[in-house]
Amino acid sequence: MEPIPSFSIDHLRLKAGLYVSCKYDIGAETLTVFDLRLKRPYQEEVMTTGSMHALEHICESFLRNDPLWKDRIVSFNPMGSRTGFYLIVVGDVNTDIILPLIERTFDYASDYEGDIPGATPTECGYCVDMDLDEAKNDAALYYNLLIEGKKENFNYPKPRKSKKSDDKK
Repeated sequence: MEPIPSFSIDHLRLKAGLYVSCKYDIGAETLTVFDLRLKRPYQEEVMTTGSMHALEHICESFLRNDPLWKDRIVSFNPMGSRTGFYLIVVGDVNTDIILPLIERTFDYASDYEGDIPGATPTECGYCVDMDLDEAKNDAALYYNLLIEGKKENFNYPKPRKSKKSDDKK
C-alpha cells in the first residue's frame, strides 16, 4: 500500500502547531487537510479522551457556525494519537489564511462556559466522557502557541532519512 501523507512526517521532530497536512483534488474542488497539533508527540502528555471529546464538540460547533467559513468546513476530527485534530476545508488554503479562524476557535473554546453542544445521550454516542475544564486548558495552551507565531509551529519538519532499524523501533 502507498503510505498516507501523515505517516511520512517525522513525529519525533514534530512540534505543536498548525500545518497543512495534505491537499486532495476531487473533481473541480480542492480539499485542504490541516493538522492542528496541540501536543508535541513523545514530548508532552497526550490529551485525555474527555478533553478531546469536549473540544471536538465545542470546536466543531463553532466552526460550523462561523459566518465566513461554515460553508467550507467538511470535518473536524480528533487524531487517534490524542495529540491533535484534523480540519478539512473546501479550497486550496494555506496556514496564513486559516490561522485567524483557528485562533478564534481556540480562543472561544478556552473561555467556553455552559453546556457542551451535543452532549446528551440522544445527540452523542458517549457523552459521559467529556471534561470541560481540561478542554479549556488544552484550548488555552494551543491558542497561546498560535498567537506566539513561531516559524517552526507552522512548517512540518524536513523528513529525515530513515534507517531500517528506526522503522522497527
